[in-house]
Amino acid sequence: MTPEEWLAGFETKIADVQAKAEEFRAGLEAAGTTVASPDGTIRVGVAPNGSLTDLRLTDSALAGKSGAQLAEEILKLARKAQRGAAVNVAAAFAPLGGDSEAMHMVTGYVPPEEPEEPPAPEPVRERRLWQHDEPETPPPPPVRRPSRPPRDDDDDFGDNTFLRRD
Repeated sequence: MTPEEWLAGFETKIADVQAKAEEFRAGLEAAGTTVASPDGTIRVGVAPNGSLTDLRLTDSALAGKSGAQLAEEILKLARKAQRGAAVNVAAAFAPLGGDSEAMHMVTGYVPPEEPEEPPAPEPVRERRLWQHDEPETPPPPPVRRPSRPPRDDDDDFGDNTFLRRD
């Protein structure tokens, strides 16, 4: 190989790496992700590094939810968006990294996908063999026992007392 051939090959490799680096830069800029709740009342946006960039709540997002439920839904959406951004960064780096150790490091930090929560099952009515399907009636109120008449301790039937002098 002549020095001119080697230089031409080297310049081709440099141009290829520059093109891949530009493609990576453009992919990295677009790697941020925005996700929304199924009803569209909550939207969460994250940057390519996973940091929160946007949070939007409609007025109806607050209705009928406790603070803890709303916070849990926001965090769930943020984790989903962070995973999406990590996947986008890995996809943008793939042409540049190939099957290198650097590519394995980038894909090693992609968070696992969270399982979708199935809709809450309807409560199961407990049935027992010794019960009928009749609706339960409240137990009758307890029966009050009649009170005893006041006890009369005066057994001598007289109006005489030993403490009086007549």
